Amino acid sequence: MARTRRTKADEPANLVFPDDFRPDFEGFRPAAFTFLRGLARHNERAWFTGHRETYDAELRFPMECLVGEFRPGGAGDGLPVRGDPKKALFRIHRDVRFSKNKVPYKTHVGAILSRGGARSEDGVVYIQIQPGNSFISAGFWRLDNVPLAAWRTRMAENPREWLDIAGDYADPEGAVFMRTISTLKTMPRGFRDHADSPVAEFIRWKSYLMTRPVSDAEVSGRGLVDIVRDHALRAAPLLNYGWEIIDTPADDDPRRHLRGQPRPRRN
Repeated sequence: MARTRRTKADEPANLVFPDDFRPDFEGFRPAAFTFLRGLARHNERAWFTGHRETYDAELRFPMECLVGEFRPGGAGDGLPVRGDPKKALFRIHRDVRFSKNKVPYKTHVGAILSRGGARSEDGVVYIQIQPGNSFISAGFWRLDNVPLAAWRTRMAENPREWLDIAGDYADPEGAVFMRTISTLKTMPRGFRDHADSPVAEFIRWKSYLMTRPVSDAEVSGRGLVDIVRDHALRAAPLLNYGWEIIDTPADDDPRRHLRGQPRPRRN
């Protein structure tokens, strides 16, 4: 009897792989979207438990494969970020402890690429898969007050530098666009003299994200690897801008007045 050849798509989700290795990503199959649409209609533990194997095989494992493509020596070469399949994925369970909305599950799956591969880092490339609402977003999400003040100061002092990075992506209807999670209604304290600045709108932002929507067809094939890579390269100036602010040494940090007395220099 002839043996049936196994394809990568047939690999079961419970195989154990080295931390930094997964099979080649081949796209999210129709069953992934069917699962997420079903979860949106039946967002309850009993339904999810009954379909857990589909989630593992059609969403979690393929996302690990996608992230694994961005390892050194792979699609991650030349990028400022990398993927770690063990650290990159977000839980599909919602944290409902302090929320009035007690729906237990997200209706999308998400993962990140970062400098060290972990989700907790500042400055990432975020990948979201959701029927009709998939996208890639690179940048800095809800900055803490200290780096946010430094970011605003740098924009205010050198608007042209910032507009060279973000100006081409100001149209929210563009194929790639800048967006924020939340924004102030008025100029923040200390920046009201910059209300007429060409970067005044950006000074009121609290997040700085460069976003590229992705169609269901695009996430269904291996071409998604190139789409993620291209977007990471496009967003590299934004990421480097933010990292320069966050990584400023304490002794030379323009934000040190917000931290109290500067630390003494070491001999």
